[in-house]
Formats: sequence, structure tokens, C-alpha cells
Amino acid sequence: MAVNVNYVPFDTLPKWINEQIQETKSKKFRVGFIKKNGELRVGTFDTKHRVRWKLTDGTMYTRKGAKRTTKPEDYLLAHDLIKKAPRNINYRTIQWFAVNKKLFIFNDLLDNENFKIRTMTKVPFSYLKKIMTQIRLNNEK
Repeated sequence: MAVNVNYVPFDTLPKWINEQIQETKSKKFRVGFIKKNGELRVGTFDTKHRVRWKLTDGTMYTRKGAKRTTKPEDYLLAHDLIKKAPRNINYRTIQWFAVNKKLFIFNDLLDNENFKIRTMTKVPFSYLKKIMTQIRLNNEK
């Protein structure tokens, strides 16, 4: 398992995350982030834009045509594949990001400008579970 460290400026983070998704040609990715209420949220997402989708109760939902209310440079708009609804994920609260056996662990925003991101390749899922548990424990403190 190779580990690389990158420093990504916050203003280029949206572009960097989209590049990672496009580079692997993967349609799905997993993200661990902190919700507004302080809870750690982990989920499987994709960035496909949907006009209609089936909800968990089996009914169909059609987007009403309203414009996006969040800034694309601050929030990742992704579709939750488990809860079957769109989600806005704040880039500043992302803890880790996994796509196609690549794991990106985000350290806190350094000097209010750059993220320190550790990249690990060929990560087994069991290792990802250990990291999720450790992040949960750190957030509960």
C-alpha cells in the first residue's frame, strides 16, 4: 500500500475531487464527512445529475426545476445511493474520500488555505473500516 502526501489549495479542491472521480472512470465513490449537527456521516454517492429518481418508499420524485441554492465551490452535490436523495457535502468537513480502491484522507485545513491529503492506493475495505472507526472515535471526543 503506497502512501503519498499532497497539499491541495482549498479553492481548487472541487476541481481536484472531480478529477479523481473522472480519472478512475468510476461511477460511485464513498465519502466520510461531518454533518451540520456534528455527526460523522458515511455514504456511497455518485455525481450523476438526475431529473427523476425512485425514493426508498418506491415512489418517484421529479426535480421541480429550482436552481441550486448552494455554491459549487463550497459544496459537492452528490446523489446518495442508499437514501436515494441528493446531498450537499461541505468540502471543509470531508474527512476521507474513497474511489476505486484509492483512499484520500483529509487532514484539517492548513493555514486556512491548503488541505493536507494523504493518498493510499489499493486499500482493502477492512482498512477503510478501521479508519472510519478511528475518525468516529476522534469526533466523539
